[in-house]
Amino acid sequence: MTQTTSAGARPAPPKIPSIEELIATRAIEQAFVHYFDRIDANDPEGAVEVMDPEVEFEIMIGKRKRGRDRFARSVGRVLDAYERTSHHLGNLTVRLDGDTADVLAYVYAYHRMRNTGEPWHLWARMHDQFRLVGDRWMITEHVLLGLDAVPNRPEIPRDWYPGHPGRLDRSPL
Repeated sequence: MTQTTSAGARPAPPKIPSIEELIATRAIEQAFVHYFDRIDANDPEGAVEVMDPEVEFEIMIGKRKRGRDRFARSVGRVLDAYERTSHHLGNLTVRLDGDTADVLAYVYAYHRMRNTGEPWHLWARMHDQFRLVGDRWMITEHVLLGLDAVPNRPEIPRDWYPGHPGRLDRSPL
């Protein structure tokens, strides 16, 4: 059952998953673990091993692009700005439909800026699409949306951080 609020539809609480759903969810989670391990190792080519060759992506730029190799080049240029990173995945929601999955996950990312040595903290949501290919879940669409960052970076527009979709406007008590 979906409830309607002034902000739109509110998703129903989760049900008890089947064994197949648990296995698929774990495999998708491990694909993200591999991806972020390789991102933190400054290995963009390793990170894209979990992506379909024709992956569509939108990450930190507000524009949609296509292709695993193009993604590796783009994320490599982003990683060049950091001395080190540490990415943390949470609140993983997987909605399966046969051999495809709609996946939402939260990310906290620590970055040490190469040019200043200062830390930069990012909170974001990933909304990805996966497809089962053989015995591997592959990302076919990767969208990273910012929630907030500290400190603000002038080269990243504030409208890149739309916040939580469907956030309710309430009056404080």
